[in-house]
Amino acid sequence: MLFHRVRHLGLFLFTLGLLSGCGREPVAPGDPVAAVEGLADAIKDNDLLTYSKLSLPPALHARLEQRWNDELALAPKLTTTQRKDHTRYMKQMMEPGAEAKLFARYESKMKKFQGEINSQWPMMKGAAQIFVSGAIQANEDLTPAERDHAKAVGQAILEWLKPAMFSDKEKAREAITVICQTAREINLPEAEQMHQLSMVASLEKAGIALKGLKDLGRVYGADIDESLDNLEAKLVDADASGNQATVEVNYVLLGKDIRFEIEMTRIDGRWYPADKVNDAQQTLKQALPAAAVSAP
Repeated sequence: MLFHRVRHLGLFLFTLGLLSGCGREPVAPGDPVAAVEGLADAIKDNDLLTYSKLSLPPALHARLEQRWNDELALAPKLTTTQRKDHTRYMKQMMEPGAEAKLFARYESKMKKFQGEINSQWPMMKGAAQIFVSGAIQANEDLTPAERDHAKAVGQAILEWLKPAMFSDKEKAREAITVICQTAREINLPEAEQMHQLSMVASLEKAGIALKGLKDLGRVYGADIDESLDNLEAKLVDADASGNQATVEVNYVLLGKDIRFEIEMTRIDGRWYPADKVNDAQQTLKQALPAAAVSAP
């Protein structure tokens, strides 16, 4: 009898521990390397809400969420064209039988494209490299380290892409299935629904899209989660105050070694990406749209 009571008590305490963990807010680690690894784990789990919360101190994250709500309340209404375009595109992916219709459209376009893709591929690849490099360089929101990282990723993807991928009908059929399933899971058939999403809801929907992107990559032999599994982070520099550190990150993507550095900052004993903290602070300093002045 005593044994059964102890066993039941142990089961109760174990269950209580699980329940108490549910809904617990993610807390950034007290070590810069562990903090970077935590961010990578969140991406692997497609949990962009946790990624967001691990990127900023709780108080700053709450202020940024409030800012989102303030801007949402002041956002201009969508135009009729925007609403119609969104509805049309989403219907193409979400309606019953969407997979068959999209595959038929793919086959129709490939008949015209397949004879030209091999001969035009070098030119297309070169144009894509110029576009990607220019878009990254022109993005003022990226730090120099982030630009280098984005360029390395872009180069790895462009070198990995081959003309045969576009003409493989079976893979195209699988890819279309993934796209349609992802669109249905996101479930935003109307533009207003997307336009009115809270920050939390937007991050949750983006997590679904990230999972779909990974599934799409797997169709063609690219496993992003495998790259994250093999990610290595190490401390390469720290200032005397103990509040600033540089972490080097290495991983393999599509057979290419990718290396970049993340500047980390310590706030209230926890470590966060310095650029994320700075971006949030700069956003909060900016004035709300003029409509906010006259808003009741």
